Amino acid sequence: MDLARKFSPKALTMYLMDFGTNGLAPLSKLPQVADTMLLDQTEKISKFVRIMERELNRRKKLLADYGVGTLDLYRQASGQEEPAIVILLDSYEAFKEEAYEAELFKLLVRISREGLSIGVHLLMTAGRQTNLRAQLYSNFKHQLSLPQNEAGEVRAIVGSTPLAMTMEDIKGRALMKREEVDVIQLALPVYGANDTQVLNNLRQEVASLQEAWTGQRPSAIPMVPEELTMEEFLNLPDVQEAIENDQIPIGLELEMVGSVNISLSKFKHMAYVSNAEDAFDNITHHLLKTILRMPNVHMMLIDAFQEYEAYNDQVKTYVGSKKELSDIGNQLIYEIERRLEKGISSEWIIFIPNMRALVSESDLNDQQLQFMFENGYRVGMRFIIGTDYTYIGTSIDPIPRYLKTNVQWVIFGMRLMDQTFLDKGMYNRDVAPDLDQVYLHSRKEVIKLKISKNK
Repeated sequence: MDLARKFSPKALTMYLMDFGTNGLAPLSKLPQVADTMLLDQTEKISKFVRIMERELNRRKKLLADYGVGTLDLYRQASGQEEPAIVILLDSYEAFKEEAYEAELFKLLVRISREGLSIGVHLLMTAGRQTNLRAQLYSNFKHQLSLPQNEAGEVRAIVGSTPLAMTMEDIKGRALMKREEVDVIQLALPVYGANDTQVLNNLRQEVASLQEAWTGQRPSAIPMVPEELTMEEFLNLPDVQEAIENDQIPIGLELEMVGSVNISLSKFKHMAYVSNAEDAFDNITHHLLKTILRMPNVHMMLIDAFQEYEAYNDQVKTYVGSKKELSDIGNQLIYEIERRLEKGISSEWIIFIPNMRALVSESDLNDQQLQFMFENGYRVGMRFIIGTDYTYIGTSIDPIPRYLKTNVQWVIFGMRLMDQTFLDKGMYNRDVAPDLDQVYLHSRKEVIKLKISKNK
């Protein structure tokens, strides 16, 4: 609380690792607190470790660039401000045997060794020193001992002293070793006649500090929501910015939770594929609803089995009858040729949610598809094609074979290891993605994304 009273969120960022009995919970609303982590939040803690590793590297490089050894000297040399970072970890023992134990311990050791010079500080509690590894606690400049049941535990921290036997069991009373061992008294965070009153008064002061600060606050650890609705997705600032800049927002990447977009100016054609009907249907709805929100794009929905007839009134052109489908290949080629001849270009997405069905219901052939793929984007006609995996992945027919080797982008709603025509990247042993998770493949790189869940 003293840190929060003295330093603004511009000068101080705090992370709370509340691994005990929610002792840090009342502080979570302080404007200086970027985020709070609980013991069972494995993904969040792993992401925090990666964020802090990058931040430590960034700060070390800043100091190296200016040829200085401490953050204070960097501030003087550069005139730039970098906030101090304080990590408060309550109950060190609790995270033993957790999945993230090794990576978190490695980070804590690094901070205890390197953090002071670059403005990253660690405050940690443990039941006893023997629960800490020497590799970690030997780096701590200051260690306090609260009253212990065994005097030996006190002596292990501050050394041999008669005070170990005489220290009174009073809240805030501790022994601290400096040149000599001293008895110190830490002030309670707020006044209160009893524990309940202290807690209530603490919450009130935190609320007043929160209300008083109207400036920018530290960024929380970015986490993808458990369930992302289409409304939430479309209202995200990154997504709205993408749409305003004529980019197709495909989904949210899982690390920093930013929107992954494809610029229309660079977009030619895309296939989306799945071996599960519910995942395929979810991708279809996500893409349809997303593109329909793009004000400068018209859509033609070629729906051979009328599976998405509900979008009839929302798209510019809906093609679903057998009469319309029978000659669709020639119709599209005629329009592309007309535009090429007259120099016409307006943005259209030709959306085909079931390529296998379209081929069975029309005269479309691979030569026509090749002409569309090679020339359509030049006049603003871009293609999104959906298909089940067996059609594009295993069929030897000309159209799926052409798609497999030529389509620019592929979205997979399935494990990458279960497909055989594109590189699996780092996901060659990944588990099956959730219904609202996909892989976006550019033929060079692949990234896992979160998309909305259709309801």
